[in-house]
Formats: sequence, C-alpha cells, structure tokens
Amino acid sequence: MKVRLRSFIRDYDLYIILALLLVCLLGLVGVYSATYKGSPSPLFIKQTIYILVGLIIIFLLSRVNFRALYDMAPAIYFLNLFLLVLVPLVGKTVYGAKRWIDLGPVSIQPSEFMKFSLLFFTLYTLGHTNKLFSRETLILLTAFAMPTVLTLKQPDLGTAVIYGVIVVLILFLKGLSLRYFILTGFSLLLMSPLVWHFLKDYQKARILAVLDPYEDYHGSGYQLIQSVIAVGSGGFLGKGFLQGTQSHLLFLPEKHTDFIFSVIAEEWGFVVGLVFLVSFLVIFYRIVYYAMDTPHLTERIYLGTFAGLWLFQTGVNLLMTMGLAPVVGVPLPFVSYGGSSIITFSLLIGVAFSIIREQRNRPIRFENG
Repeated sequence: MKVRLRSFIRDYDLYIILALLLVCLLGLVGVYSATYKGSPSPLFIKQTIYILVGLIIIFLLSRVNFRALYDMAPAIYFLNLFLLVLVPLVGKTVYGAKRWIDLGPVSIQPSEFMKFSLLFFTLYTLGHTNKLFSRETLILLTAFAMPTVLTLKQPDLGTAVIYGVIVVLILFLKGLSLRYFILTGFSLLLMSPLVWHFLKDYQKARILAVLDPYEDYHGSGYQLIQSVIAVGSGGFLGKGFLQGTQSHLLFLPEKHTDFIFSVIAEEWGFVVGLVFLVSFLVIFYRIVYYAMDTPHLTERIYLGTFAGLWLFQTGVNLLMTMGLAPVVGVPLPFVSYGGSSIITFSLLIGVAFSIIREQRNRPIRFENG
C-alpha cells in the first residue's frame, strides 16, 4: 500500500491535484446555491456527475503516453469538426443561439470541445514544419478558419476569440518572430472599424456596457451592474451559504454559468474568493513550471499553451463578473455549470498530467540553461 502511494505521489503533482479539487468543490457549492429552490436542483446533480466524469477522464488520460495521443490529433480534429458542422443542421436553440446537440438527458457543445481539438491539431501540424510559409501553414489557417466561422454563426464570439488565442499562443511558443505579432496586431487595429460593423447589435451593446453600464441599466448593462453589486456586497467574510440576495432574489442572471463567481464572492466573501483565485494561479504556475522544465519542444508548447488558455479564460470570466470585461459567455473552468466545458478542460489537464507523469519519472531530471 505504501509503495502504491509513493508511486502515485511520484506520478502526479499534488499541488495541482489539491488546487483542482478545491476549485471543483467551491464550484459545486456555488452551483448548489445558485440553483437551490428548497431542495438540490437537478442541475447540481448533473454538475456533480460532470465533475466526477471529468476526474475519471483526467486519470485515464494521465496514464496514456502523450505521443500516442499526439498521433491521433487529425482524427480528433475532424471528428470534432463533423460535430460542429452538425450543429446548424440538428442543433437546438437556447436564448437565440444554436450551439448544442441534444442527446436526450444531456446536450453537448462541439465548439467547446474544439478548444482541445484545435490545440492538438495546430501542435501536430506545426510539428511537421519549421517554415512560416509552407503547405502545413495553409492547412493550419484552413483548420482555424473553419471552426471559427461555424462558431461565429452560432453566434459565439467568446469561443471564437479563444480559438485565435490558442493558435497565437502556439505560434509564439514555437518561436515565431515578434514582428509578425506586432504587424498582425496593428492590422487588426486598422481593421477594427470593419470588425465593429460586422458585430451584432447585442455584441456592440455588451462592449459599450463596460464603459458605462448605467447608460443602459435595464438592458446591456444590467448583468454587469448586478454582478458587481453581488461581488462587492460579499464583503470580507460573505453573507453566508444560501444567503446571497443578488442570486436568491433573482437579480443576477446566468448565475450558475457565466456569473458563478459572483455567487461565490457574495456568499463567501473576499477570503474564500482569494483562496479561489490562488487555487487557479497555483495550477497555472505549476503547469508553467513543468513547461519550462521539459526537454521536449512539443510537450513544452502543449503545456505552455494550456497554461496560457487556463489563465486567459479564467481572467476573462473573473474580469467579466467584476464589470471590467464585456459579457462574452466564457465559462470559468470546472466551476461554471456545463458538461462540455468540464469535459474539455478535463481532456486538456489529463493530457498535461500525461506529460507531467512521464517527466517526473525520468531517471535524470532535465535542467534548463
């Protein structure tokens, strides 16, 4: 028994495991409270199942060799693309957006899974070339454009932006010259009036609401205002479990999904909110630590990209709940209600654990520099 425990400790980073379990636990408490109506909601039961399935996926993937998963990248991507193509044909519409495929007791969101698939496929494609302009580059641009266009048509601007973040992170970590990023950024700045023209009216309103949410108090600014009130009213120690007025008096919309952190901050206060944030940062820091320590470029880029995606998506969601970013529907990993998001990040962190396990079991530890 002791030998097995030592082997488990050697295989896995306990800091990441403990931080992840804490994030999941606080997320479940938040969803329980946000959906509570005299008894535990079916949504809470589903979320608990999603978390348990996610943890199983993490463990199973951690035992698979990274290179075996890497070689499956094209198959994973094209299967996911097929599901994404099915959405406009057989998908169900919720709040005016057609993003989900109904499978009876559950619904899947292929655009969420594409975060994992696109990361892997981009890494796989660029792993076969060292040239900026090549056949692989054209394949990559096409592979990025297809899911982006399909996702924008749903419409889901937040997820489409994340696709771009993934590709940019991989290109940066692969060593693409900084001047290309500067040139691209400058080009996007010049094109911003054209991009603004093609945005839908509600997307424009959400962006403008960040500048002055009270300009449209009962419209685009309502969610931001109520979220900021919830976070601020929690104070140092919070109002107490199930005592949040913004959520339980129905002032706060989408409280179990996009604005789940607002529920947690209101009921548990600054102290638990800080512990919550530190847990996310611990996971980010440890993944970056292993990324810098691995001698293999492909594994290093995967871990670095995952860490960047983790930080970006967490940061956007938290800034959104504090009224500092537009409402773009970016879920908080392992916290916001939704099986597709949980499964996606379980796949991502499971593969990361596969790399970490192999790295921790190397006979000779690689040292940088």
